[in-house]
Amino acid sequence: MITNDRQYKIIKSQIDNFQQSLAELEFSAKTVKDIHPKLFEIQKAAIESQLDDLIKEVHEYEDLKEGRIAIAEVNSLSALPLALIKARIANGFTQAELAERVGVKMQQIQRYESELYDTASVKTLMKIADRLSIKINADVQIKPIEAPENLDINNYPFKQMYQRNWFGNFSGSYNDAVVDSKNLLQRFFEIAGVGNFQYSFTRKSIRSGSTLNTFALNAWYARVLEKAKYQEVGSIYTRGAITTSWLRYLAELSSEPNGPAQAAKYLRANGIRFVLEPHLEGTFLDGAALLWENSQPIVAMTLRHDRMDNFWFVLFHELAHIHLHLSEDLTVIFDDLDVKIDGIEQEADAFALNALIPDEVWRKSLVRFNPSEEAIINQAKAMKIHPALIAGRIRRETGKYYQFTTLVAKSVRESLDSEIKGV
Repeated sequence: MITNDRQYKIIKSQIDNFQQSLAELEFSAKTVKDIHPKLFEIQKAAIESQLDDLIKEVHEYEDLKEGRIAIAEVNSLSALPLALIKARIANGFTQAELAERVGVKMQQIQRYESELYDTASVKTLMKIADRLSIKINADVQIKPIEAPENLDINNYPFKQMYQRNWFGNFSGSYNDAVVDSKNLLQRFFEIAGVGNFQYSFTRKSIRSGSTLNTFALNAWYARVLEKAKYQEVGSIYTRGAITTSWLRYLAELSSEPNGPAQAAKYLRANGIRFVLEPHLEGTFLDGAALLWENSQPIVAMTLRHDRMDNFWFVLFHELAHIHLHLSEDLTVIFDDLDVKIDGIEQEADAFALNALIPDEVWRKSLVRFNPSEEAIINQAKAMKIHPALIAGRIRRETGKYYQFTTLVAKSVRESLDSEIKGV
């Protein structure tokens, strides 16, 4: 579906291209003699099918813009997301104008519409519907959802979960665990407090460029929550607690011999739970930022790439999400940082880079233009940070990941061994 004028122009251009291709094909069918006519018919049918779909999208958008279609009532909650997009267009609102009326950023509306409001809470859906004057006329029943696939051992890396002792006091063999897998999985999720899958995993954002096993992702998420529950924090986190000086102190901990472990203690002292849990097969995770019980932040990391530069960048990236993006409408953000993506992920990347090495310092730094191990080490000493932070940024910006491996390759897993064992 077309949702804005930019997409409308792109689709119109595509229609022109398809029509030109169709004309060229028809000309070729008349002039080329050594190709069977059936091949031309197949190609023509394929082009015409795509062309028809695009023309329908354009006509619908034009009808909405011109007020020839009115969206006033929705009789099914499943139809609500698409109705909200159509109603915005029919009301003549841009995404920015709707965002202003709802009290959110334009990027939030863009993301909602691109995901068909998959991550929006019911409260937000009702608010947007109200601003667009849509009446919802539907009987809604809330009842337990039977979803046996959520307890199907074949959907999970079950053996890996068993080997990590994720099933509490269970002491049987792996074969015993397989036999009792349904009960073990059910109890595992209930202890973590995520028994209702349909609710618990709706308000999330996933940054991933690989084929994701969502069941494995849910299991990892549940394990993180379970470990976080048993952690004590020194204070209650309040929005705005993450300041420039707060981040600067945290970055300078990287220069300490046991910096990662000290960073974990620093976060907890300031009301942010820190959980280290290696990723499960099929999750491709570097880390996650989430709100526990909708208000208490958690930074979770996997050490998928066990390097000093990666640890600090992922840590600051997740803190950026806590500071900038998490809310009642978006309580979980999963990150695969090997993937380049715009929107909130681009904001978090920029935030992390600037917090670790301020942009104004980086722009003036000579080490960017003539990098060497000695220059990097001297710059790091002057900034009171670990050399891996500077080396990692150079590698990231130049794409030359073969450089300065000795500066970034130090493992942090050993210093965080107690964090991995957790519960």
